[in-house]
Amino acid sequence: MSDGYIRFTTKLKGGSDVARLLNRYPEKVGRTLLSLVKQEARGLAVELARNTRPFGFSEKAKKHGEKAVAGDIVKVFALPSDAYDNMRLLDPAAADRFWANIQNRRFSKAEKALQSSNSNWKDLSVGRLDPKLHKASRTGKNANVKRKKPAQIVTSPKALDSYIAKIQKRVGFAKGSWINAAKAIGGRVRGAAQWATRHKQAPGTAVVKTGDSPAVTLVNKLDYIEQVTTYTGIEIALRVAAGKLRKALATSLRAINDKANRALRKAG
Repeated sequence: MSDGYIRFTTKLKGGSDVARLLNRYPEKVGRTLLSLVKQEARGLAVELARNTRPFGFSEKAKKHGEKAVAGDIVKVFALPSDAYDNMRLLDPAAADRFWANIQNRRFSKAEKALQSSNSNWKDLSVGRLDPKLHKASRTGKNANVKRKKPAQIVTSPKALDSYIAKIQKRVGFAKGSWINAAKAIGGRVRGAAQWATRHKQAPGTAVVKTGDSPAVTLVNKLDYIEQVTTYTGIEIALRVAAGKLRKALATSLRAINDKANRALRKAG
């Protein structure tokens, strides 16, 4: 799309199994075509969320995402002890000066000791953690970090731990953009984990078209959504969502028919 958003439009065409069932048994089903389109769109949004990294809704998937976040962040930010280990291999004297200044919280002098060393980290700054460096480093295929060396030496291990914990809470944010698209349709959204549904600010919405040819368009406005989804995952989501709707409708029809047959037997 020219606006950079990902969109999926769901329709129930006349040749589909669901549409045929609806047209054949409208009085039994008691559903409108629009309601079924909405149901399929909600189901599709949930399946798209399921097939967005980290794949699935399990606790294992969440932990995998959190581990990946922590791994990426420590590629961007190193601690003074890491810098010391790096320096002493090539310049032990400079490493000792660096560490002495770190121990005495003379961070500007520590940075000068690093800059004057033979270390390949000599161009790194030493100071307070800068979140912008993490964002700028997410250049990998899946919006992950691909760095051969850190971007900064951070002086507070506690600040680094806090930053990791903060960003880990965003795990599931990409999924949340699909979930919010489902919520925008109206009705209850089922089947998604809380760590995906919790992201109220995730940029997803939906456009509902009524009339004789109802349709629902799911709109995902996340700027990196194409980096955390795959075409295979999208195809799976489309198939699964349609299959679940057909199954649900068929189950409803069987229940209705069974009830009608029981009533006939009772009357006979």
